[in-house]
Amino acid sequence: MGNKGSKKRSNAFNFAAFLCFSCALVLIILLRMFQIEEVVEWYNKYTETLASYEAWIKQNGATLLSAVIILVNFAIKAYIPWVPISFLMVISGALFEWYIAFLINITGLVILFSMKFLYGRTYGGGNTEKILSHYDKAHTFIDKGKLGSRVVLFFARLTPGITTGAVSQLYGTADISLGQFLLISILGFSYKTFSYTTIGVNVFDPMSASFIIPLVFLFLFTGIALLMLNGVITVTADTIRFARRLKRKQTNKNK
Repeated sequence: MGNKGSKKRSNAFNFAAFLCFSCALVLIILLRMFQIEEVVEWYNKYTETLASYEAWIKQNGATLLSAVIILVNFAIKAYIPWVPISFLMVISGALFEWYIAFLINITGLVILFSMKFLYGRTYGGGNTEKILSHYDKAHTFIDKGKLGSRVVLFFARLTPGITTGAVSQLYGTADISLGQFLLISILGFSYKTFSYTTIGVNVFDPMSASFIIPLVFLFLFTGIALLMLNGVITVTADTIRFARRLKRKQTNKNK
């Protein structure tokens, strides 16, 4: 039964990675199509309008109040998942210069991750910990002192689709300091932060390489992350099974 479940999980990860690579390929083809003279001529009709929108938003939206509102939304997201992190990062990029937007987004992540981590340290891992506790293979991740696996945390941040708040709360129960937790989390999330911020900065020029290449990078890296996470889970599960078989053999010998 366990092997069947592992195979299904592995197939699901591989299929998701295949979809990511396919999307990246489609974007590369679109980028090439956007270099066709007729397409360029058609797009040039709208560039002036888009540029005027961008100038107006940069001039009127890049305020301290806007930055505070974005950071407040990151804090709210720690408890109410109503706005995607990607959306907040793109908005930040659309409003501010790249380096300012990047700093705002990193600060927002620190706020979000810290709040859920400290909540978990105070009130426990929540439903995620309860659910995982029913699965033997998850013991490596949820046992006290083992949940702080730095590799698992890094891949959890690297891989899309894994709820950031649930991971942060779960790690609040682990043997890991807040500083280490934040450093690994920010590093694991860095390629997404870079990509979403760059997409936001170039959102008013959607047919440009500056807009499309970060999307290609995002899909490629996501596909690679899914394959790597699949490998980590497989190796971990195999190691657990091997350790248990070895322990049973030793127990039988002692008998």
